[in-house]
Amino acid sequence: MKNSDNIPNKLIESKSPYLLQHAYNPVEWQPWSDNAWQEAREKQKLVLVSIGYSACHWCHVMEHESFEDHQTAEIMNISLVNIKVDREERPDIDMVYMDACQLMTGKGGWPLNVICLPDGRPVYAGTYFPMPQWQQLIIQLTTHFKQEPEKFEEYANKLYADLKNMNGQLETDKDLQFSRKNIFELFEVFAKDIDWEHGGQNRAPKFMLPGQFEFALDYLLISGDERAKEFMHLSLLKMFNGGIYDTLRGGFYRYSTDKFWFAPHFEKMLYDNAQLISLYSRAYAWSNASVYKDVVEQTIGFCERELKASNGGYFSALDADSEGIEGRFYVFTESECKSILNDQEFEFAKHLYNISPDGNWEHQFNILHTQMAPLQIIEKMNLSNETYQQLLSSVKSKLFQLQESRVRPGLDFKIILSWNGLMLKGLSDAAFYLQNNHFKALAIELEAFIWKHFYNSKNNELFRISSKDSIYGTGFLEDYACLIEGQLHLFQCTNNELYIERAEILTNKAIELFFDTQNSQLYFAPNNGEQLILRKSDSMDDVIPSANSIFANCLNDLSIHTGNLKFKEISMTLLNQMVPQLTKFPGWYNNWTRMYMQSACGQSTVAISNHHHVTDVLKIKSHLPSWIHVNSINENSVVHWLNHKIESQPQIFVCTGNQCFEPVNSVDQAIEILDDIFQSE
Repeated sequence: MKNSDNIPNKLIESKSPYLLQHAYNPVEWQPWSDNAWQEAREKQKLVLVSIGYSACHWCHVMEHESFEDHQTAEIMNISLVNIKVDREERPDIDMVYMDACQLMTGKGGWPLNVICLPDGRPVYAGTYFPMPQWQQLIIQLTTHFKQEPEKFEEYANKLYADLKNMNGQLETDKDLQFSRKNIFELFEVFAKDIDWEHGGQNRAPKFMLPGQFEFALDYLLISGDERAKEFMHLSLLKMFNGGIYDTLRGGFYRYSTDKFWFAPHFEKMLYDNAQLISLYSRAYAWSNASVYKDVVEQTIGFCERELKASNGGYFSALDADSEGIEGRFYVFTESECKSILNDQEFEFAKHLYNISPDGNWEHQFNILHTQMAPLQIIEKMNLSNETYQQLLSSVKSKLFQLQESRVRPGLDFKIILSWNGLMLKGLSDAAFYLQNNHFKALAIELEAFIWKHFYNSKNNELFRISSKDSIYGTGFLEDYACLIEGQLHLFQCTNNELYIERAEILTNKAIELFFDTQNSQLYFAPNNGEQLILRKSDSMDDVIPSANSIFANCLNDLSIHTGNLKFKEISMTLLNQMVPQLTKFPGWYNNWTRMYMQSACGQSTVAISNHHHVTDVLKIKSHLPSWIHVNSINENSVVHWLNHKIESQPQIFVCTGNQCFEPVNSVDQAIEILDDIFQSE
């Protein structure tokens, strides 16, 4: 938004869409830089570090109320050095100050507004503030800082000590024994938080946490626990049928404001959709439920149509707001529907999408969601299946075209490496589990784009962001971890050793940049990057699993592919540190919990000679937890864990630990061996 003088602030040279949104605010914003902090030290001013992202609804609200207001801007400009940060450009900064906010307030979110001393140590934090409260807060803090700076110094010291303690060294128990019995106990703890009526976790707002469902599916495949099966189907179907899923355009919104998956915040994030493509692909292969296949195809269709850049990468997000209203692009009034649908189509849409005259949401708007199953609609309206499909296609097409005439939500055109790594995994999983060659081609194209633009062959390091025809930013651990994971999954669907070779190059570099041998921790930021007040190590799995847990899993996988025992050793060291946390909170350490299950059950691997059809590989893989490697091999293959000679006739080798069973000739025989392995106590 522009100020009355139409004069930009220092954000005008930024490449970030979020920072550019604030470039014409009357607030004298500066990007994060040495110059900004130097000014604060010279003038002995408090510093506002204000962090958000372009698709954030409440960031827009606070900008409109406060940062576009000239009186508020004058107060801020006189009192503070004002720094704006895009959390997606600099997650390392966001992590440090989010920890501070949670320590001070017990909660966090965006916009994240942190008041700091000139040396960067925080002294006050919060998220959204209404304009009068924001003005009063700044005046009070700056007045007290001038009068009693020693109290600010004292508080900053105490908070900084607490922050360091949060990020302290974890203990490693080298003699830790992994127990099958504990796997069942982990699910019991996890199940206490399940919403058995609507799926997901029993809370509101409700976020989709793909890692939790992946954990539940792995647990189901080794235990046969019917509760895990119920949780999977209940959650995945409720999410698909709820307003959190875009039934017209495909793809999922960021989260539901209620516990019913009904009313979303309408941001669409690449990282959510990428992970949900993986999840629903596995769920389809496991269950053969065609609705899960539909979700995958529609979600990839959305990403390809609305997030894919011409160069092959994928943009970050679509905004929640358009025309100044949250969700306006996606919702409909009854009169809008009537204006473009004939009588039969409207009656169909009314039942299918729960459309009402007063709206099923706010301001007489209707959020499209499917409360009734197709058979219920068919019976209620006395339709044939053919007529049902014709009406469905016609209604969706007309409503879609109406949306196309509207003002589109803003696009965050940053291409973030880590999120594209998640998309690479999603496309690879969809290609493999749906046996879809188009998805495979998209995955190969994406990996080639990433390797060409983000990989620096001079030092084997990665950049983080592509935006406005520039590649910039230091790669963080999550960038390495997500790309390596994507390459491992692309290998699964292509059997091309190139992707293992590239993953190994990046893994060795990541160990060099992020692993601290003194305390056996992986840090989020590289040792050759900017030094903040604290060097963070993340471990909790949230809407995106922690970079630590993704990388630890990749280390373990690569140790199997390459025979590199160093990778296995570091992986187990990292896991051992997390056992106390994952046993208490398995839902928030779900990637670690899956590693724990693997260690408790023992690593099993399967090699199928390439005389067998690819569907044999798929059949075995779909029957197994995610960590089991199923390789297609030939007489020339080098398989480090296989101690049998590969012969010319069809063979399937099943190995566990250092032991390989005699080769068998059928998939059913191999599955029988694997069932015996997992069901043994």
